[in-house]
Amino acid sequence: MAAPDLLDPKSATHNSKPRLSFSTKSITLSSRDECQAIATVMKWKTVSAIFFLVVLYLVVGAAVFRALEQPHESAQRLAILTQKLEFLSAHSCVNHSQLEELVKQVVSAIRSGVNPAGTLANHSSLWDLSSSFFFAGTVITTIGFGNISPHTEGGRIFCIIYALLGIPLFGFLLAGVGDQLGTIFGKATARVEKMFVQWDVSQTKIRVISTVLFILFGCLLFVALPAAIFKHIEGWSALESLYFVVITLTTIGFGDFVAGGSDIEYLDYYKPVVWFWILVGLAYFAAVLSMIGDWLRVISKKTKEEVGEIRAHAAEWTANVSAEFKETRRRLSVEVYDKFQRAASIKRKLSTDLSLNSTLELTPPKRTLSVNFTDERDKEREPMFSPMTKNGSLFLNGRGDIATIEHVK
Repeated sequence: MAAPDLLDPKSATHNSKPRLSFSTKSITLSSRDECQAIATVMKWKTVSAIFFLVVLYLVVGAAVFRALEQPHESAQRLAILTQKLEFLSAHSCVNHSQLEELVKQVVSAIRSGVNPAGTLANHSSLWDLSSSFFFAGTVITTIGFGNISPHTEGGRIFCIIYALLGIPLFGFLLAGVGDQLGTIFGKATARVEKMFVQWDVSQTKIRVISTVLFILFGCLLFVALPAAIFKHIEGWSALESLYFVVITLTTIGFGDFVAGGSDIEYLDYYKPVVWFWILVGLAYFAAVLSMIGDWLRVISKKTKEEVGEIRAHAAEWTANVSAEFKETRRRLSVEVYDKFQRAASIKRKLSTDLSLNSTLELTPPKRTLSVNFTDERDKEREPMFSPMTKNGSLFLNGRGDIATIEHVK
């Protein structure tokens, strides 16, 4: 994704990124805008998480710096103590208190920006017009190298007022230079993008390539090239020059390395040119930081959308599982109830059948006695056995035989 600052001025009206502008009209926010503004405020949980992350980052950095720098500090302290003892042993006319007083004067001179080495004849003033211009520039850029500082009451009072008025003014200038610098790089990257479009490259790859080219060209122009120049002029190593460039353009400004602070003859316009390089380099770094901020906002927005989608899917899945569980429980309860009902009905039927059978076993079958008197004349016409009555009766035919017929189901 390309940086918003790299857009062409004609398409800048479509850019949603706020820019620095002035207007005499009052701005009123609707209720919807107010709700959106409130919604964009970072939550306390997020602030707390970032705070603990920064504290953890500081603790890790402190541990690493301590492991790297404390042995060197101890070695330097032992070396200076050894030098003092050797000096006192070699110069018996100087006592320990006199040597300590000399060391204090040297330290005070160094803190004031004066190099105690050499003679006064070969030292240039730290408060000439060129050096003063460079110091004023370090004040309003908030770099503050610390190699020189005002030591008079009038100088300190003026520095307070000068900083309070100059820092906002420099901020406006930095924003304007950043916009112009972004426009220049935007036109250059637009031409590069047109070249890649002709090669049938996807839009995402084009944006990534243009952004990488913007960063590389800026690092080459504002970091690598100045580091090479400082290495040649100041006599620093490559690491020291690169260290000074990065510490300066990030407005850290330790002051251990400062351009124009060596005991060599500089041109009168050397320090003003260094300050103008600082101005343009800060604008470039501001554009890069703005680009990174835009990337982080986009990534955060996409992450929130993805998390929202995951939560929606999880809620839908939970609802489906809950509904399926309820349906399964209902089916099981219905099946179990039906089985219990069937078992109960079978039990009632068996109980009814058992009660009926017991009643039939306890009740004796009813028998009937039937005497049939027929004549001899009828005997010839009737069959040998006359019909028998049903339902279990006692039958007596004409010959005196008695037949008992049980009840047949």
